[in-house]
Amino acid sequence: MHKIISNNTVFPVEIVKTDFYAMPIMEDYMTRLKPKPDKDILLIVGDSTGVLKDLEEWYKLAEGVFQYDTMALNYSHKIQHYAAGDAHMPDMQKVARDAPEEVIKHCWNPGCTGFDVRWVRNGRGGWNGTTANLAVKIGLALDYTRLVLVGCPMDNSGNWYKPQLQADDIKANKDHRNHMWKWTEMATRPIGRFIRSMSGNTADLFGRPTREWLNHEPENIYEEEYYGPN
Repeated sequence: MHKIISNNTVFPVEIVKTDFYAMPIMEDYMTRLKPKPDKDILLIVGDSTGVLKDLEEWYKLAEGVFQYDTMALNYSHKIQHYAAGDAHMPDMQKVARDAPEEVIKHCWNPGCTGFDVRWVRNGRGGWNGTTANLAVKIGLALDYTRLVLVGCPMDNSGNWYKPQLQADDIKANKDHRNHMWKWTEMATRPIGRFIRSMSGNTADLFGRPTREWLNHEPENIYEEEYYGPN
C-alpha cells in the first residue's frame, strides 16, 4: 500500500482558545485525528445540487463492499470528519458546535475555537482554493489514498440550499468553474491518481471511481503491465 503522509502542503496545529494566533504543532495528530488508521478510503461530500444523486451512485458502488470514512463540507449526515474553509463564518461555527462530539472538526482559519484542529499551509500564505481542495489535502495528510469527491462537480449548478439563500448572498450565484484551475493543477501532480469524483467537471478531470481502483487493483491491462500485481 502506497503511503504519502509526508511531503504534503498542509500540517495540523492545535487551537488554543486563549491565544488567537497560537499555532503549536499537533505532534500526535494521526492518533487523534484518524481513530481507525487502516481505513484507506475517504468520501468527501460537498453541497452541490446533485449531491444526493452522487451519494446514491456511491452507495450502489461501494456500500457494504468497502470500509470508508466520510468528511462533509457544509452537509449533515453520519460522518467522521467535518471541514470548513470558511470556518470563521457564523453558520460554519454553528455546524461545528452542533456536530456530535466524536466528529473531528477541521478548519484553516485562526481563532476558530469551535473546531478541533487547524491546518496550515507549509511555507505559504493563506488558502486560495475551495473547501473541497482543503479536504483533499487533509485526507492526504491523514494517509487516505483513495479520495472520492461527492457533490463537488465544480460547475455552475449551485448549492442544494440555493432556494433558501437571500438574493445578495455571496453563494446565491456562485460559479465554481472559477476554481477549476486549482483542480487541474492537482490533477497534473502525482497526488492526482489518489482522487476520483462522482460527477461534473471534477469527474471529467480525475475520472470516476471503480471497485478496482478502490481496491488498489489494475483497472486495465496497461496498468497491470506497468504496476504489476499488488
